[in-house]
Amino acid sequence: MVTICLTKVRLHYMKHFTSLLLLLVFSSCYKAPKIEGFSGNTWNESLENCDDYRIAKSKEVLIGGNSQILTINQNELQELLGTPDQHQLFNRNQKFFFYNLDCDSTARLSVRFDALGRVKEVTIEQTQ
Repeated sequence: MVTICLTKVRLHYMKHFTSLLLLLVFSSCYKAPKIEGFSGNTWNESLENCDDYRIAKSKEVLIGGNSQILTINQNELQELLGTPDQHQLFNRNQKFFFYNLDCDSTARLSVRFDALGRVKEVTIEQTQ
């Protein structure tokens, strides 16, 4: 009789534990920030199509004083722009992501993160 009660108690707690675990997993997902006039799908397809979308949108909404991605975190940036073409880890836990802006790889978007994983600086670099 005692073992039956203990089994029921274990099943009860396992149901709640499983529900809590699923809630934590689904609440930890990041969503890409909404930027007016910017399409993540077009961004990802632009290198395959060799068009100027990445360069145009980088200058328009991603860099400079009107940058709409400053202070978002690393996961949100990856949801927005996809996996970077290159990344580097520097001192003091600073990280850089690089996204090629054209199919010739002559220009790239450089995104610097602070030690907390937030975007601190966005620039365009000429690679050749």
